[in-house]
Amino acid sequence: MRSQSTAGNPETAKRERFATPLSVIAIFCAFMLVLVLLYPEQGLLGVLGTGDDATTIRYREALLRIRPDDTELRFRVAASLVRSGGSRRALVVLSGVPTGITGAQKRLLIELKYMALKNMFVQSNPGSAEWSRLKPLVALAANELGGKNPPAWRLRDFANDARKAGDLELWQEYNQKLAAKETLENTQPDDEAAKAQIAGDYRRGAAICFGLMKQADTLAKRRELLFRAVRMLQAGNLPKEAFEAGERNIDGLKSDRATLIFLTRVGLAAGEPARAQRLVRRALGMETPKHQTGA
Repeated sequence: MRSQSTAGNPETAKRERFATPLSVIAIFCAFMLVLVLLYPEQGLLGVLGTGDDATTIRYREALLRIRPDDTELRFRVAASLVRSGGSRRALVVLSGVPTGITGAQKRLLIELKYMALKNMFVQSNPGSAEWSRLKPLVALAANELGGKNPPAWRLRDFANDARKAGDLELWQEYNQKLAAKETLENTQPDDEAAKAQIAGDYRRGAAICFGLMKQADTLAKRRELLFRAVRMLQAGNLPKEAFEAGERNIDGLKSDRATLIFLTRVGLAAGEPARAQRLVRRALGMETPKHQTGA
């Protein structure tokens, strides 16, 4: 029998074993060398494909060790690592980007750094040493990425990232900036409320909007003015006052679902989860009428 002869012949058994790890590494390096010789420059990247699977990423990293001055390849490796969960390795790769790069490359560098740091921040435990270490780094990267006047969509993304990471302080800060930007973008140059906000008098601007609600002839207009007034107070770093003023001036909108959901978010940002819960229950039609409380 073949099995008996194999068992009795140690040389045959040795030949039938799989290759050792060292042999596998040698074969991999030889394969990469052949690829480099056969497909120089960008042709090799096409051979390696466009996916982010582990094998393709290893190929790209091996190629980067052979061509460390290839900035585009370095960005490609870093982006693959960020998308596949290797954010820490991506930062190491990005640390090798030279200083003399184009404006577009600088923008990509900042974007990838923020994404890598944000991913690590979200994955760390809130309050841990790693979380505390990453918090200022993420904020700094966000400021660098957003610039002096970030668009509303960017602020919204930053706020969502901060919330996912459990950084409620930064989340509230971005929400305030977002509220201020949305309010200013929806105002006219001759708008008295806008002038008050620009002058820093957020309470006066909000009072003007609340006053105009009484003159509004449609539900949509009343809702728009309420939202604007509340956002003004948020922009003035008055989150609790914004929530209380919104509840106080909700007349005519008590059954409007959009208004109730909006004020629910304002309440959560103000640290009033119990009151916010009552609003969202009303929005979902789950509030128990007062005359049924006893039953």
